[in-house]
Amino acid sequence: MTETYTPGEQKDIDELIGVMKDYLKKQYPTGRILRNFHPKMHGLLKARLSIREDIPESLRVGIFDQAKQYDAWIRLSNAPPKVQSDKPASGRGLALKIVQVEGEMLEEDPLGMPSQNILMTTSPILSTWTIRLYKKAIRAVLFGFWERLRFAIHPAHWRSIYLTFKFAAKHDNLLSQTYFSGGAFRHGPDHFVKYVLTPNNPALGYTIGGPRSDNFLKEQLREDCQKREHAFTLNVQLHRNERKQPLENTSKVWEADLIPVANLHIPKQDFDTEERRTMGENMEFSPWIGLQAHAPVGGINRARRRVYQELAAFRKSL
Repeated sequence: MTETYTPGEQKDIDELIGVMKDYLKKQYPTGRILRNFHPKMHGLLKARLSIREDIPESLRVGIFDQAKQYDAWIRLSNAPPKVQSDKPASGRGLALKIVQVEGEMLEEDPLGMPSQNILMTTSPILSTWTIRLYKKAIRAVLFGFWERLRFAIHPAHWRSIYLTFKFAAKHDNLLSQTYFSGGAFRHGPDHFVKYVLTPNNPALGYTIGGPRSDNFLKEQLREDCQKREHAFTLNVQLHRNERKQPLENTSKVWEADLIPVANLHIPKQDFDTEERRTMGENMEFSPWIGLQAHAPVGGINRARRRVYQELAAFRKSL
């Protein structure tokens, strides 16, 4: 696995960043600039990650090297680039920031403390599996009907479109979903893994009553967090061969068992405050903010490194 950019990748990433900057300038001509993707935040939750004692010895690396507890933050969001209703089928995001980790870092966290970021969505795949396809798909998503049509009529893009719709879904409750890392990561010098976060209570649904509003996912989340504690289990899937667990092709669901490595506990809380909303908007998340032991791998992750860095700086500069 290479972690360096080819000249072609550099060109595609430069163009991709230019497209995304153009969109942000058009979408937010005045006022605060939101994220390109996941701009609609449902809430920033305080949490605690407990590393399990029963992890196989060969997987005890990085933040998982010993049983201990970490403070963490969870940002829950809708994936589409425009803030819209929660009602349509879509992808949802869960960005996990584990703070005060120890070890050699890939990138420092602007938060001011060493952290391990794990970015996940409700889709088990990333439907664009090369940097060039990623660039074309982003342009289609951001710039309206004619760009979408241009993308859609090309047969080479049909599988990506199909997968995007296949894994979009309507969701009743963010605390009952399973979340996936999409891309792969190193797990020390000997392994590659993907992360899967499974809910301890998958039966949670919509309980507020009455018609769903355009913001019902946040309303349900607020009610659930005020009433009781919640929990997830963080698992890894282990790469064993390229056929069942491809490292570069993010469009294929990994065929691999879930190995529990940590418990994620969400205490009762009122997250819907001005302070927490401001923190959630200002907090930066990237798969490259973390330990070298958990370095992202694959072309899409290489693209995300520059895209996340430069777009975060761009939003703050305006």
